[in-house]
Amino acid sequence: MISKLLFTILSAVAEAERDRIRERITDVKRDQRQRGRYLGGRIPFGYRVDDGTLIEAEDQPAAIRDMLSMRSKGASLRSISEAMKGRGLSVSHNAVREITARANADTAVP
Repeated sequence: MISKLLFTILSAVAEAERDRIRERITDVKRDQRQRGRYLGGRIPFGYRVDDGTLIEAEDQPAAIRDMLSMRSKGASLRSISEAMKGRGLSVSHNAVREITARANADTAVP
């Protein structure tokens, strides 16, 4: 009987500690997001991570403009991808779609 009581108490302490850890992690992530810090995941084309901050890459805005220009002229996603590979940039057709969609969303009138 005593062992069951002791196990119950220790389980409750462990659960409380897990909750405290979860709260601390949530608070830190919220703070980092508010400070504009990069918290992981895939880095979007046109950006790079510098000291934990997501910033625009210097060499990629021209490529993005070229992709948008090619797409507006009716080029396919795969042909744009191949053109970028010819320039030394490894960009899939799916990435080209995401880039053009993101650029169009940024320029859309609300």
